Amino acid sequence: MARPSKRRRQDVPADGSTPSRPPGSPRPAPSTPSRYRTQRVEVSRPWWQNPWAWGGGVIVVVVAVVVVFIVLGMRPAAKSTSSSSSSLAPASVLAAVTGVSPTVSSSIGGGGVTNPLEAVSGSPAALTGPDAKPEVLYYGADFCPYCAAERWSLVVALSRFGTFSNLHTTTSSSSDVYPNTNTFSFYGSSYSSPYLDFASVEAADRSDNPLQTPTAAEQAVFTTYDTSPYSTSTGGIPFLDLGNRYIASGSGVPPQVLQGLSWEQIATTLTDATSTVAQPIIGNANWVTAGICKLTGNQPGSVCSAGPIASLESQLGSS
Repeated sequence: MARPSKRRRQDVPADGSTPSRPPGSPRPAPSTPSRYRTQRVEVSRPWWQNPWAWGGGVIVVVVAVVVVFIVLGMRPAAKSTSSSSSSLAPASVLAAVTGVSPTVSSSIGGGGVTNPLEAVSGSPAALTGPDAKPEVLYYGADFCPYCAAERWSLVVALSRFGTFSNLHTTTSSSSDVYPNTNTFSFYGSSYSSPYLDFASVEAADRSDNPLQTPTAAEQAVFTTYDTSPYSTSTGGIPFLDLGNRYIASGSGVPPQVLQGLSWEQIATTLTDATSTVAQPIIGNANWVTAGICKLTGNQPGSVCSAGPIASLESQLGSS
């Protein structure tokens, strides 16, 4: 079944430029999320197409440059910071999110989360990584609160099959719905697994500045599957492709349950099967885990044969 309404993402243009929202334009007013919509990354108009570009606008630009140099010369240099990610994830947070107890996972099961995975029809070619292992492909952006919520589940699920390195923390946009949702960013991280490959594209940082552009092959996946019948609307983030066998469009975790919580507070809930924060995070992760087990031939057995994964896997549609 497709996930509900979402804010759309416009495809990356053929010239390879990274999508971004036009400067100064407001974000679209959100509709009420159900299961939980994705966000669109707009493509701005090239500067040379603007009517002021070749006329009086040149004078404005020259004046602006002069003013900037004057201002910079009058103030002390500031330390450069990045809005894409704050720092490496704390060891205590990583330990909690990558080491969810099998007992807690089994008790939570699906966590009340509706099956987020839509089986791909038509027997397409398998999506594989550089080592010919099944590939999990993620597309998101740091500013997106729905991506922020989804990443908690993805780190839980993927850590059952491999290991992340250089995973950073970040927060979603301060000016969007569910502002400042604490999460991880896959930008700058790496992942290794004997069972699968993981590829990620974070299109923009939390301030909506461009970060990464998908490859032509990745863009082809988005164009083909980030649309009906696998998605309720064409284009959007977060988007997840499990080996061209299952698609997840939108977040399985409602961002509002994370509001006001630090990374440490969210991580601490993952030890409590009764937590209303842990249930959707781990429940969604269990569904994703079941889908990945379909790709890996139920390897490793310690993950795929454990409750509740085998039960959830039996509920997935055939691809």
